[in-house]
Amino acid sequence: MKNKQDKLNKNVVSLKPYIYEKPSISAVSLKILILLTLQIIMLFISKSFNAIIVIACSTIGSILASLIHYLFIRKNKFLLLTNLIQGMIVGMLLPENYPPVTVLFISFITLLIFKYIFEDTENFWINIISVSVLIAYFIGKSYFPDFLITTDLFNTKNPSIALINNGTFPIYDFDSSFTGYLNTMLFSKFKVTLPQGLVSMLWDTHSVIPAFRFNLLTIIASIVLFSDNSFSLLIPTIFLFVYAVLVRMFFPLMTGGTFNEGDIILALFTSGTLFVAVFMIQWFGTHPMTIIGKIIYALFAGIAAFFIVGCGTSPIGMIYVVIICNILNLLIRNIEENHMDKIMNMISPEILEKKIEKEEE
Repeated sequence: MKNKQDKLNKNVVSLKPYIYEKPSISAVSLKILILLTLQIIMLFISKSFNAIIVIACSTIGSILASLIHYLFIRKNKFLLLTNLIQGMIVGMLLPENYPPVTVLFISFITLLIFKYIFEDTENFWINIISVSVLIAYFIGKSYFPDFLITTDLFNTKNPSIALINNGTFPIYDFDSSFTGYLNTMLFSKFKVTLPQGLVSMLWDTHSVIPAFRFNLLTIIASIVLFSDNSFSLLIPTIFLFVYAVLVRMFFPLMTGGTFNEGDIILALFTSGTLFVAVFMIQWFGTHPMTIIGKIIYALFAGIAAFFIVGCGTSPIGMIYVVIICNILNLLIRNIEENHMDKIMNMISPEILEKKIEKEEE
Protein backbone atom coordinates (compact mmCIF):
# COMPACT_ATOMS: atom_id res chain seq x y z
CA MET A 1 0.00 0.00 0.00
CA LYS A 2 2.84 2.33 0.87
CA ASN A 3 4.65 1.65 -2.42
CA LYS A 4 1.46 2.32 -4.33
CA GLN A 5 0.99 5.62 -2.53
CA ASP A 6 4.60 6.62 -3.28
CA LYS A 7 4.04 5.96 -6.97
CA LEU A 8 0.92 8.10 -6.90
CA ASN A 9 2.82 10.92 -5.19
CA LYS A 10 5.49 10.81 -7.88
CA ASN A 11 2.87 11.27 -10.57
CA VAL A 12 1.30 14.30 -8.89
CA VAL A 13 2.00 17.46 -10.87
CA SER A 14 2.51 20.57 -8.78
CA LEU A 15 0.60 23.69 -9.69
CA LYS A 16 3.86 25.55 -9.04
CA PRO A 17 6.55 23.31 -10.58
CA TYR A 18 9.17 26.07 -10.83
CA ILE A 19 11.02 27.96 -8.14
CA TYR A 20 13.37 30.91 -8.48
CA GLU A 21 16.95 30.38 -7.38
CA LYS A 22 17.45 34.16 -7.41
CA PRO A 23 15.07 37.11 -7.01
CA SER A 24 13.73 38.63 -10.22
CA ILE A 25 15.32 41.76 -11.67
CA SER A 26 12.25 43.75 -10.64
CA ALA A 27 12.52 42.52 -7.05
CA VAL A 28 16.25 43.30 -6.95
CA SER A 29 15.66 46.74 -8.47
CA LEU A 30 13.03 47.55 -5.85
CA LYS A 31 15.42 46.45 -3.11
CA ILE A 32 18.21 48.63 -4.51
CA LEU A 33 15.83 51.58 -4.75
CA ILE A 34 14.89 51.23 -1.07
CA LEU A 35 18.54 50.93 0.01
CA LEU A 36 19.49 54.04 -1.96
CA THR A 37 16.53 55.89 -0.49
CA LEU A 38 17.92 55.22 2.99
CA GLN A 39 21.08 57.08 2.02
CA ILE A 40 19.03 59.98 0.68
CA ILE A 41 17.11 60.07 3.97
CA MET A 42 20.48 60.40 5.71
CA LEU A 43 21.20 63.38 3.47
CA PHE A 44 17.95 64.94 4.67
CA ILE A 45 18.88 64.27 8.28
CA SER A 46 22.32 65.82 7.78
CA LYS A 47 20.68 68.80 5.99
CA SER A 48 22.64 68.18 2.77
CA PHE A 49 19.93 69.78 0.65
CA ASN A 50 22.24 70.73 -2.24
CA ALA A 51 23.12 67.07 -2.67
CA ILE A 52 19.44 66.13 -2.69
CA ILE A 53 18.74 68.71 -5.39
CA VAL A 54 21.54 67.30 -7.55
CA ILE A 55 20.21 63.75 -7.10
CA ALA A 56 16.67 64.90 -7.90
CA CYS A 57 17.82 66.60 -11.13
CA SER A 58 19.79 63.57 -12.34
CA THR A 59 16.80 61.34 -11.57
CA ILE A 60 14.40 63.62 -13.45
CA GLY A 61 16.77 63.66 -16.43
CA SER A 62 16.95 59.87 -16.44
CA ILE A 63 13.17 59.42 -16.29
CA LEU A 64 12.55 62.03 -19.01
CA ALA A 65 15.04 60.32 -21.34
CA SER A 66 13.35 56.97 -20.82
CA LEU A 67 9.89 58.46 -21.24
CA ILE A 68 10.75 60.18 -24.53
CA HIS A 69 12.39 56.99 -25.78
CA TYR A 70 9.28 55.04 -24.82
CA LEU A 71 6.83 57.48 -26.44
CA PHE A 72 8.63 58.21 -29.71
CA ILE A 73 11.14 55.42 -30.38
CA ARG A 74 10.42 52.14 -28.63
CA LYS A 75 6.89 51.90 -27.29
CA ASN A 76 6.91 48.45 -25.72
CA LYS A 77 8.85 48.96 -22.51
CA PHE A 78 9.25 51.62 -19.84
CA LEU A 79 11.42 50.52 -16.92
CA LEU A 80 10.64 53.04 -14.20
CA LEU A 81 12.60 51.32 -11.42
CA THR A 82 15.76 50.97 -13.50
CA ASN A 83 15.63 54.60 -14.58
CA LEU A 84 15.04 55.79 -11.03
CA ILE A 85 18.05 53.83 -9.81
CA GLN A 86 20.30 55.02 -12.63
CA GLY A 87 19.37 58.64 -12.07
CA MET A 88 19.79 58.41 -8.31
CA ILE A 89 23.23 56.79 -8.51
CA VAL A 90 24.44 59.34 -11.06
CA GLY A 91 23.43 62.15 -8.71
CA MET A 92 25.01 60.45 -5.71
CA LEU A 93 28.34 60.20 -7.54
CA LEU A 94 28.42 63.93 -8.34
CA PRO A 95 29.55 66.71 -5.98
CA GLU A 96 26.73 68.46 -4.16
CA ASN A 97 27.90 71.83 -5.53
CA TYR A 98 27.53 70.71 -9.16
CA PRO A 99 25.05 72.95 -11.10
CA PRO A 100 21.66 71.18 -10.98
CA VAL A 101 20.55 72.24 -14.47
CA THR A 102 23.76 70.86 -15.96
CA VAL A 103 23.23 67.62 -14.06
CA LEU A 104 19.71 67.27 -15.48
CA PHE A 105 20.98 67.96 -19.01
CA ILE A 106 23.85 65.45 -18.77
CA SER A 107 21.67 62.72 -17.30
CA PHE A 108 18.95 63.29 -19.91
CA ILE A 109 21.15 63.48 -23.02
CA THR A 110 23.51 60.65 -22.07
CA LEU A 111 20.77 58.16 -21.26
CA LEU A 112 18.69 59.13 -24.29
CA ILE A 113 21.65 58.62 -26.65
CA PHE A 114 22.52 55.27 -25.12
CA LYS A 115 18.91 54.10 -25.28
CA TYR A 116 18.83 54.98 -28.96
CA ILE A 117 22.13 53.20 -29.69
CA PHE A 118 21.21 50.11 -27.68
CA GLU A 119 17.59 50.13 -28.74
CA ASP A 120 17.18 46.34 -28.66
CA THR A 121 18.22 45.93 -25.04
CA GLU A 122 18.04 47.70 -21.72
CA ASN A 123 21.22 46.03 -20.48
CA PHE A 124 24.02 48.07 -22.02
CA TRP A 125 27.42 46.39 -22.14
CA ILE A 126 28.87 49.51 -20.54
CA ASN A 127 27.61 51.03 -17.30
CA ILE A 128 25.70 54.12 -18.39
CA ILE A 129 25.94 55.52 -14.87
CA SER A 130 29.72 55.62 -15.10
CA VAL A 131 29.60 57.24 -18.53
CA SER A 132 27.28 59.99 -17.25
CA VAL A 133 29.52 60.70 -14.25
CA LEU A 134 32.64 60.74 -16.41
CA ILE A 135 31.04 63.21 -18.84
CA ALA A 136 30.04 65.39 -15.90
CA TYR A 137 33.64 65.23 -14.67
CA PHE A 138 35.05 66.46 -17.98
CA ILE A 139 32.45 69.23 -18.23
CA GLY A 140 32.80 70.44 -14.65
CA LYS A 141 36.10 69.13 -13.31
CA SER A 142 36.47 72.16 -11.06
CA TYR A 143 33.46 71.05 -8.99
CA PHE A 144 35.08 67.75 -8.07
CA PRO A 145 37.37 67.62 -5.02
CA ASP A 146 41.08 66.88 -5.31
CA PHE A 147 42.88 63.92 -3.76
CA LEU A 148 42.69 64.44 -0.01
CA ILE A 149 45.99 62.69 0.61
CA THR A 150 49.04 64.80 -0.19
CA THR A 151 52.61 63.76 -0.96
CA ASP A 152 53.77 64.46 2.58
CA LEU A 153 51.31 61.83 3.88
CA PHE A 154 52.38 59.06 1.51
CA ASN A 155 55.20 57.87 3.72
CA THR A 156 53.21 57.96 6.95
CA LYS A 157 52.09 54.61 8.33
CA ASN A 158 48.40 55.51 8.62
CA PRO A 159 47.41 58.49 6.45
CA SER A 160 43.77 58.04 7.47
CA ILE A 161 44.66 58.79 11.10
CA ALA A 162 46.53 61.92 10.00
CA LEU A 163 43.49 63.07 8.00
CA ILE A 164 41.26 62.45 11.01
CA ASN A 165 43.60 64.37 13.29
CA ASN A 166 43.78 67.38 10.98
CA GLY A 167 39.98 67.54 10.74
CA THR A 168 39.57 66.32 7.15
CA PHE A 169 37.32 63.57 8.48
CA PRO A 170 35.26 64.98 11.39
CA ILE A 171 34.96 62.97 14.61
CA TYR A 172 31.52 62.62 16.17
CA ASP A 173 30.95 62.89 19.91
CA PHE A 174 29.85 59.25 20.18
CA ASP A 175 33.04 58.01 18.49
CA SER A 176 35.23 58.02 21.61
CA SER A 177 32.88 56.05 23.84
CA PHE A 178 31.89 53.60 21.11
CA THR A 179 35.49 53.00 20.03
CA GLY A 180 36.57 52.52 23.64
CA TYR A 181 33.81 49.99 24.21
CA LEU A 182 34.78 47.98 21.12
CA ASN A 183 38.47 48.03 22.05
CA THR A 184 37.75 46.88 25.61
CA MET A 185 35.14 44.22 24.88
CA LEU A 186 36.29 42.87 21.53
CA PHE A 187 39.54 44.00 19.93
CA SER A 188 41.64 43.75 23.09
CA LYS A 189 41.24 39.97 22.93
CA PHE A 190 43.07 40.00 19.61
CA LYS A 191 45.63 42.56 20.78
CA VAL A 192 44.30 45.07 18.26
CA THR A 193 43.33 48.67 18.92
CA LEU A 194 40.65 50.40 16.90
CA PRO A 195 41.80 53.98 16.16
CA GLN A 196 39.55 56.84 17.18
CA GLY A 197 37.76 58.34 14.21
CA LEU A 198 37.18 55.08 12.35
CA VAL A 199 33.60 54.81 13.59
CA SER A 200 32.98 58.36 12.38
CA MET A 201 34.37 57.45 8.94
CA LEU A 202 31.97 54.52 8.85
CA TRP A 203 29.05 56.72 9.83
CA ASP A 204 29.72 59.78 7.62
CA THR A 205 32.93 60.97 5.93
CA HIS A 206 31.27 64.32 5.07
CA SER A 207 32.50 64.05 1.49
CA VAL A 208 30.98 66.48 -1.02
CA ILE A 209 30.12 63.39 -3.08
CA PRO A 210 27.14 61.68 -1.39
CA ALA A 211 28.04 58.14 -2.50
CA PHE A 212 31.32 58.45 -0.57
CA ARG A 213 29.72 59.38 2.74
CA PHE A 214 27.68 56.66 4.45
CA ASN A 215 29.92 53.59 4.46
CA LEU A 216 27.94 51.86 7.21
CA LEU A 217 24.71 52.10 5.20
CA THR A 218 26.55 50.73 2.17
CA ILE A 219 27.81 47.78 4.23
CA ILE A 220 24.26 47.11 5.43
CA ALA A 221 23.09 47.31 1.80
CA SER A 222 25.67 44.69 0.83
CA ILE A 223 24.35 42.33 3.52
CA VAL A 224 20.79 42.77 2.25
CA LEU A 225 21.69 42.31 -1.44
CA PHE A 226 24.08 39.40 -1.05
CA SER A 227 22.16 37.45 1.60
CA ASP A 228 19.50 36.19 -0.84
CA ASN A 229 21.67 35.95 -3.98
CA SER A 230 20.33 39.18 -5.46
CA PHE A 231 23.92 39.66 -6.60
CA SER A 232 26.87 37.31 -6.64
CA LEU A 233 29.21 37.78 -3.70
CA LEU A 234 32.16 36.49 -5.74
CA ILE A 235 33.01 39.60 -7.76
CA PRO A 236 32.88 42.27 -5.01
CA THR A 237 34.66 40.03 -2.50
CA ILE A 238 37.61 39.29 -4.80
CA PHE A 239 37.69 42.90 -6.01
CA LEU A 240 37.89 44.36 -2.49
CA PHE A 241 40.32 41.70 -1.26
CA VAL A 242 42.77 42.15 -4.14
CA TYR A 243 42.62 45.93 -3.93
CA ALA A 244 43.09 45.94 -0.15
CA VAL A 245 46.02 43.49 -0.25
CA LEU A 246 47.80 45.45 -2.98
CA VAL A 247 47.35 48.71 -1.07
CA ARG A 248 48.50 47.14 2.18
CA MET A 249 51.59 45.43 0.80
CA PHE A 250 52.83 47.39 -2.18
CA PHE A 251 51.55 50.98 -2.16
CA PRO A 252 54.12 52.15 0.45
CA LEU A 253 56.92 50.80 -1.76
CA MET A 254 55.72 53.00 -4.62
CA THR A 255 56.13 56.10 -2.48
CA GLY A 256 59.36 55.22 -0.71
CA GLY A 257 57.70 53.75 2.36
CA THR A 258 57.88 50.41 4.12
CA PHE A 259 56.53 47.13 2.73
CA ASN A 260 53.20 45.93 4.17
CA GLU A 261 52.26 49.23 5.86
CA GLY A 262 49.62 50.53 3.45
CA ASP A 263 46.42 52.07 4.80
CA ILE A 264 43.52 49.72 4.03
CA ILE A 265 41.05 51.88 5.96
CA LEU A 266 41.69 54.85 3.70
CA ALA A 267 41.44 52.68 0.59
CA LEU A 268 38.11 51.07 1.49
CA PHE A 269 36.33 53.99 3.19
CA THR A 270 37.08 56.69 0.61
CA SER A 271 36.75 57.08 -3.19
CA GLY A 272 33.35 55.37 -3.06
CA THR A 273 35.08 51.99 -3.01
CA LEU A 274 32.39 50.18 -1.04
CA PHE A 275 29.59 51.92 -2.93
CA VAL A 276 31.04 50.85 -6.29
CA ALA A 277 31.61 47.29 -5.05
CA VAL A 278 27.98 46.96 -3.94
CA PHE A 279 26.00 48.90 -6.55
CA MET A 280 28.12 49.19 -9.71
CA ILE A 281 30.90 46.65 -10.24
CA GLN A 282 28.40 44.01 -11.38
CA TRP A 283 25.57 46.04 -12.82
CA PHE A 284 23.11 44.04 -14.94
CA GLY A 285 24.68 42.85 -18.21
CA THR A 286 28.14 44.33 -17.55
CA HIS A 287 29.93 41.35 -15.99
CA PRO A 288 30.88 37.79 -17.08
CA MET A 289 28.55 34.83 -16.61
CA THR A 290 30.93 31.96 -15.81
CA ILE A 291 32.74 31.52 -12.50
CA ILE A 292 36.16 31.70 -14.15
CA GLY A 293 35.13 34.82 -16.05
CA LYS A 294 33.88 36.47 -12.86
CA ILE A 295 37.14 35.67 -11.05
CA ILE A 296 39.25 37.15 -13.85
CA TYR A 297 36.97 40.19 -14.00
CA ALA A 298 37.21 40.77 -10.23
CA LEU A 299 40.99 40.26 -10.13
CA PHE A 300 41.43 42.80 -12.91
CA ALA A 301 39.11 45.25 -11.13
CA GLY A 302 41.19 45.05 -7.95
CA ILE A 303 44.45 45.55 -9.83
CA ALA A 304 42.98 48.43 -11.86
CA ALA A 305 41.74 50.11 -8.68
CA PHE A 306 45.22 49.86 -7.17
CA PHE A 307 46.91 51.60 -10.10
CA ILE A 308 44.15 54.16 -10.75
CA VAL A 309 42.85 55.01 -7.28
CA GLY A 310 46.00 54.22 -5.31
CA CYS A 311 45.52 54.36 -1.55
CA GLY A 312 42.21 56.20 -1.80
CA THR A 313 40.55 59.66 -1.65
CA SER A 314 40.14 59.76 -5.45
CA PRO A 315 37.07 61.70 -6.64
CA ILE A 316 36.65 59.85 -9.96
CA GLY A 317 39.09 56.92 -10.03
CA MET A 318 36.54 54.19 -9.32
CA ILE A 319 34.45 55.36 -12.28
CA TYR A 320 37.42 54.70 -14.57
CA VAL A 321 37.79 51.27 -12.97
CA VAL A 322 34.17 50.37 -13.75
CA ILE A 323 34.41 51.51 -17.38
CA ILE A 324 37.71 49.70 -18.00
CA CYS A 325 36.25 46.52 -16.47
CA ASN A 326 33.19 46.84 -18.72
CA ILE A 327 35.50 46.84 -21.74
CA LEU A 328 37.31 43.77 -20.40
CA ASN A 329 33.92 42.12 -19.94
CA LEU A 330 33.31 42.34 -23.70
CA LEU A 331 36.38 40.16 -24.30
CA ILE A 332 35.49 37.72 -21.54
CA ARG A 333 31.88 37.37 -22.70
CA ASN A 334 33.05 36.78 -26.27
CA ILE A 335 35.32 33.96 -25.05
CA GLU A 336 32.49 32.52 -22.94
CA GLU A 337 30.09 32.50 -25.89
CA ASN A 338 32.65 30.91 -28.23
CA HIS A 339 33.39 28.24 -25.64
CA MET A 340 29.68 27.50 -25.24
CA ASP A 341 29.22 27.27 -29.03
CA LYS A 342 32.04 24.71 -29.24
CA ILE A 343 30.44 22.62 -26.52
CA MET A 344 27.07 22.68 -28.27
CA ASN A 345 28.65 21.76 -31.61
CA MET A 346 30.34 18.76 -30.02
CA ILE A 347 26.97 17.37 -29.02
CA SER A 348 25.42 15.64 -32.03
CA PRO A 349 21.67 15.91 -32.71
CA GLU A 350 21.31 12.17 -32.05
CA ILE A 351 22.79 12.47 -28.56
CA LEU A 352 20.57 15.45 -27.78
CA GLU A 353 17.50 13.54 -29.01
CA LYS A 354 18.32 10.48 -26.88
CA LYS A 355 18.90 12.69 -23.86
CA ILE A 356 15.54 14.38 -24.33
CA GLU A 357 13.77 11.01 -24.72
CA LYS A 358 15.45 9.74 -21.55
CA GLU A 359 14.36 12.79 -19.59
CA GLU A 360 10.78 12.38 -20.86
CA GLU A 361 10.71 8.76 -19.68
